[in-house]
Amino acid sequence: MNGKFLHNLIRSFTRIDMIVMIVLALIILWLNVYAGIVAFLIVAALSIYHTKLMGQASEESIKEYEESVIRQHMDEAGIKEDGTVTDKAAAAEIERLKKANEDAQSCIAFINIDNYDELLASSPVEEQSSIGAEIDKKIRAWTQYLDAAVTRVRSNRYYAQFENKYLAEQKRSEFPIINQMHEIETQADFPTSVSIGIGTGSGSFSRIQALAEEAMDLALGRGGDQAVIKHEDGDIEYYGGSLPSVEKRNKGKARIMAHALMQLVKSSDRVFIMGHARPDMDCIGSAIGMYTFARSAGKPTDIILDNVGQAIDIIYEAAVKTGRYSFISGEKASQLATDNTLIILVDSHIPAIAEYPPILQQVNRIAVIDHHRKSKDAVENPTLMHMETYASSASELVTELLQYAVDKSSIDKFDADALLAGITVDTKGFAINTGVRTFDAASWLRRMGADNTNVRSFFKLKLDFVKKKSNIMANAEILGEGVAVAYTKDSDPAMQVLVAQAADELLDVRGVHTAFAAGKGTDRTMVSARSRGTINVQTVMEKLGGGGHLNIAAAQVEEGPEEAIAKVVSVLRESGLM
Repeated sequence: MNGKFLHNLIRSFTRIDMIVMIVLALIILWLNVYAGIVAFLIVAALSIYHTKLMGQASEESIKEYEESVIRQHMDEAGIKEDGTVTDKAAAAEIERLKKANEDAQSCIAFINIDNYDELLASSPVEEQSSIGAEIDKKIRAWTQYLDAAVTRVRSNRYYAQFENKYLAEQKRSEFPIINQMHEIETQADFPTSVSIGIGTGSGSFSRIQALAEEAMDLALGRGGDQAVIKHEDGDIEYYGGSLPSVEKRNKGKARIMAHALMQLVKSSDRVFIMGHARPDMDCIGSAIGMYTFARSAGKPTDIILDNVGQAIDIIYEAAVKTGRYSFISGEKASQLATDNTLIILVDSHIPAIAEYPPILQQVNRIAVIDHHRKSKDAVENPTLMHMETYASSASELVTELLQYAVDKSSIDKFDADALLAGITVDTKGFAINTGVRTFDAASWLRRMGADNTNVRSFFKLKLDFVKKKSNIMANAEILGEGVAVAYTKDSDPAMQVLVAQAADELLDVRGVHTAFAAGKGTDRTMVSARSRGTINVQTVMEKLGGGGHLNIAAAQVEEGPEEAIAKVVSVLRESGLM
């Protein structure tokens, strides 16, 4: 106890204490030489011992500090004294590693200049090289920002690979490269359009590249000017798509498709023509046109039609009266179908909304002819797919196919009337979605005997139908930014046609550029959307589970009409469109 007390006492000495002791030793030395020498020896011994103790204290302090720092870091990391980690720390580390792994995953992108040929064709020769250089400069500046490896594989196509950590920022900013391409100055009367297909996931490079190719197919099938991301789990994201599709003036593809489809028909033992459920005039018109196409090859052909709504009842009755066409039910077609039967799906490419979806699972040979923007729910691996979003209607596409593969003598006057009626409806009397090829098709149909008087007779409405449509219009309301909405609480089997026509007519109201109408059908609420191009109504309807075109789209929802319109308004506000 006394030794420890003396040890702590000496350790507590300070430099002042030592100075005092030296002064005392000098006083003792002045009084007595021998006593002073002894005092100095004691002071020297105490000083040496004190220095040693202070060194030990310093080492102990450093050690204690290091241990406290290590302990603090271990606590922060969730590491226990035995080396194990806490559950919270383990979970945090797993999340960190997971995030690091996700960030490091590869993304593969295909970048396509949609209207490259049209841009060059619309510009003087001396400016074409500068346009190509400006496009290349913007693409490479964007990919450099992504720290991507990029290769130009064709004049209008690029291949890029970058890390997934850059993708989140691009999604937040909604791929600014899309709008940056619009800023390129050219002599063309349309802006430069770019499509981007991105594949992402943790799979092999070949798998990610396949996802990117599928995403690019979707982007181009939806009209271009957008980015589509396809994830490994099947999820698909869309960004952009605000520009209308640019019409392609090269008819080479239509000629190739016509001959390919004719060969497919000739190699089949039977052909069924089918459109979407609740067919409209374009659907029935294109079906009648394809019936003549298939019959010209001498193959047994039928049009699958289970429900004749008010939109097509007049033309259907006229078609039956001619005796030229065969209409059968979906169940009957299913009984007649064989392994070598061909289904031609017109005015739709989504199995779920076909007139009789089960038959698409039954046959292996499916051809698709459609003008709508491609959906993620499209027919998988069709034998032939002819989808052109620039076309005004499916009837326009069918008209071109008839020109290249069927002898004119096989085309009846009623075929021409039906096809012209389909084009007329989808273009609102050639007022919207109309290009040079639309007029070419209409001109050819006129030469084949189409009569405008007969065509207009197909559109006559019953008085009660007119009253119901007027009731929807009477409840219309114009919201801010030129958006009109209308709905009815009434229920009607023909509601799909009612709301479509109501939305069409709302566009004619002064100050309205976009219109939405909703009403209750047999079992679901029908929502129809129309636009003059200011708002992409296709993306709005996709949020409700539907789809369509930039200017024409629709959806079917479970909610009531009032709730459906409220949901539309909510989507518009969330998207910053109003």
